[in-house]
Amino acid sequence: MGLEMRWIPDFGARLGDLPARRLLGVAVLSASALLLEIALTRLFSLIFFPYYVFLIISVAILGIGIGAAFAALLPELAQRIGFARGSAGAALSTLLLLLLAVSGRAMDLQLPLFVMLALPYLFFGLVISTLFSAHVAASRILYMGDLVGAGCGALIAIPLLNEFGAINTILIAALGFTVAGLYFSTRRDRLAAGACAVTASVALGLNVASRALEMDPSKLAPEKPIVAALSDGGRVLQSSWDAFARTDLVDPGAGRPLRIYVDGGAASVMPSEASRRDLLGDIGFFPFATEQPEDVFIIGPGAGLDVWFALQSGAQRITAVEVNAASVDMVRDRRGYTGPLYDRAEVKVIVDDGRSALRRTGQKFDLIYLSQVVTLAAELGGYALSENTVYTVEAFSDYLNHLDQGGQIALKLYDEVTLTRAVSTALSAFRRRGLTDQQALNHLMAFIDSKRSPSAPLLLIGAAPYSADDSLVLGAIARDVGFRPLLLPHVLIQPPLDAVASGEKSFDAIIQVSDVDISPATDERPYFFQFEKSLPANLIPLVALAAAVTAALALVIGYQLRRGHGAIQRGYPLLFALLGIGFIALEIYAIQRTRLFLGHPTVAVTLVLATFLVGGGIGSGMSQLFANDFLARRPQLLTAAVLILCIVWGALWTPLNAAFLSANAFTRVLITLLSLAPLALCMGAPFPLALKLAGIEDRRQVALAWCVNGLMTVVGSVSAVALSLTIGFSAVLFLGAGAYFLATLILAVIHKRGEA
Repeated sequence: MGLEMRWIPDFGARLGDLPARRLLGVAVLSASALLLEIALTRLFSLIFFPYYVFLIISVAILGIGIGAAFAALLPELAQRIGFARGSAGAALSTLLLLLLAVSGRAMDLQLPLFVMLALPYLFFGLVISTLFSAHVAASRILYMGDLVGAGCGALIAIPLLNEFGAINTILIAALGFTVAGLYFSTRRDRLAAGACAVTASVALGLNVASRALEMDPSKLAPEKPIVAALSDGGRVLQSSWDAFARTDLVDPGAGRPLRIYVDGGAASVMPSEASRRDLLGDIGFFPFATEQPEDVFIIGPGAGLDVWFALQSGAQRITAVEVNAASVDMVRDRRGYTGPLYDRAEVKVIVDDGRSALRRTGQKFDLIYLSQVVTLAAELGGYALSENTVYTVEAFSDYLNHLDQGGQIALKLYDEVTLTRAVSTALSAFRRRGLTDQQALNHLMAFIDSKRSPSAPLLLIGAAPYSADDSLVLGAIARDVGFRPLLLPHVLIQPPLDAVASGEKSFDAIIQVSDVDISPATDERPYFFQFEKSLPANLIPLVALAAAVTAALALVIGYQLRRGHGAIQRGYPLLFALLGIGFIALEIYAIQRTRLFLGHPTVAVTLVLATFLVGGGIGSGMSQLFANDFLARRPQLLTAAVLILCIVWGALWTPLNAAFLSANAFTRVLITLLSLAPLALCMGAPFPLALKLAGIEDRRQVALAWCVNGLMTVVGSVSAVALSLTIGFSAVLFLGAGAYFLATLILAVIHKRGEA
């Protein structure tokens, strides 16, 4: 039978004339496209800043929409390019993009880089939309191959990144594009497709062996601290690149202690006996030295300095939770430098999300310590669009719930504005426990080390209120060692907090008149480093991009509508737009809601992506094989089912989270997968079903549908982030549910008019 076999005869009428080679080609093509997208987020996070990750995803989706628009407007040319050549174009443009990115001039070539970033996805969009136009009757089976392939790409991304790093994973994605080209090739172009695959294989093999293509950390964005360290005589001793980050161990020279940089961001110090005197003068040691806690919980120990502080103070039991496994490995690899820091009997090191691990333990602690947990927070503009749930009201409540009587939380922060926001968040957490702002202030102390640049503040949050004697004693110690007290209950309360302490006003009044946003961060709006009261400046280019995409899309739709016939065709562009917005909004919402439950953020992103993609693909295929006739009569039932299921999942997730929070990792993954599976199965079917309905009316609608869906996914992702920043993530759920509600109405109207 071979690869050219047709599908099972019983399903022939439903599936159309779809060769198995093409279905496999679609799966490999989609897997390669998603693998490339994930690998590029790692590469660009290193070169630039984390908010570029979101821009990468938007540009990739934009490229798909442009490629589909190309196929809609110039179908004859798209057919001449063909599936095999289009796949080869995706591979070639991926290689060119990689060469440009590692050339050492990335900061000077941002615009060319992002133009090149769109090219592989332009070819992907052209190939995929042309394929669907050629196989309208089998849209849902073809879409199954597309989504299942993409889901597999998400699943293999983590092991590939962990094993090979970002650059070689990008080369693997390029090789995947050439393999897809082999599946699509005919006898006439099979030799050329094979030559492309051999070329990509050789490039990958040579780079794995020689690392000819490598990032020079001294050529990163000049604002990144690692650049200054290397230009000041530092040198990289060890590097590790995995699915979480690029981690570098740097010797800064001049006898200074070794440091670990994560994606080139702010350094964490690796302690040694030689640097003992200098390190004990760090303000981070203050809560250890003054309280001498026995049971300590540390979130984000980095290169081990915080654990060293705890050991110096005589702590008996130290639990350190670090999300970056490479940092832990580097500390253990340097036993000759640090001593057996992470292997001491008193120390337990866990690779996980700190807050998530804390919520799963029933233990209470004398000190919960967080020292500049975000590794790039010195460049706050780079993190404005980054969520961080360790600095939210709910997080502070979790910390307070895990303190012994008389215990305290210590936060080493970044500057006075982050200190102010942390105070705001802490006051809100106490307010939820029934305290007034006036009472809550008695639980807070703040100090700053002005001798160092940049100045580092320290906030102490006590489970019990501090007395005047506590303030006098700690204030005197702080002054003796060179720290300046900023807040001492009953002793030193500066404006404008003095009005809060006297009961004249609440802290909310201070928030209202502040020039920056110092409102408490919450799990609903976990953007601790977003201080602009309006949309952040980093988001403005993305909003402009979304507006430009919408305007361009309106022109394309207008052109196509002039060629369309009747009200039915005029409803399809809006339907595909809504499906694009709804899918991405629900995906973003599910990732955010499951992050704490699953622990590691990379696990959450991968699991949710894989569930939606593979589940959606299976649902698409099942709908064509087993419910084709029924859905042809009632197509609106699919979008209605998505609407109901997303609301049900949003309501049930909170009790599920609480019930299984302390379960082991496997159980939590299983609960997440099973709870999302019904929604994912239903979400995969509406788009290909609508493609089939549109294609029956006019095959030209298929490429237009991919264009509209892809471009409006960009608009949906930007809208989701804007809503989460200004209102909260619940608004993202309503965005997705609202899109599917409107899609249900449009499908019902289209079906009714089609019957008439």
